Amino acid sequence: MDIEKVFSLFRLFYGEEDAESFLPVAELAADYTKRRIIGDEEFYDPRLYFLAAAETLCRTLEIKAARERLTLTKAGTAAAESDYPVRLEYAQRLYKSYEQLCTGLIRDDGFLFLRAE
Repeated sequence: MDIEKVFSLFRLFYGEEDAESFLPVAELAADYTKRRIIGDEEFYDPRLYFLAAAETLCRTLEIKAARERLTLTKAGTAAAESDYPVRLEYAQRLYKSYEQLCTGLIRDDGFLFLRAE
């Protein structure tokens, strides 16, 4: 999977100046997406690049929210209400929509246990 394509899509989604510092997150997301691919024949499908970029966006926002919370609480102040929960919710929706677009290309890594009565 071409990390440059994934990272350029991530920058498009993210839109902030510190995007370059999250290149390792993009590499991990690309690797995770690559491991989920069912067969090699669809390996270069553009939908997979969008999925990996959306995964990168979710993880980046989680990291930034955690950093902000740690910085504020370490300084002795309470964590202020920020827009990270809203941004993360939208990022997760974006990820889920791209995951649905890739239904035939990737394995479902979710596990659902239903209790039989």
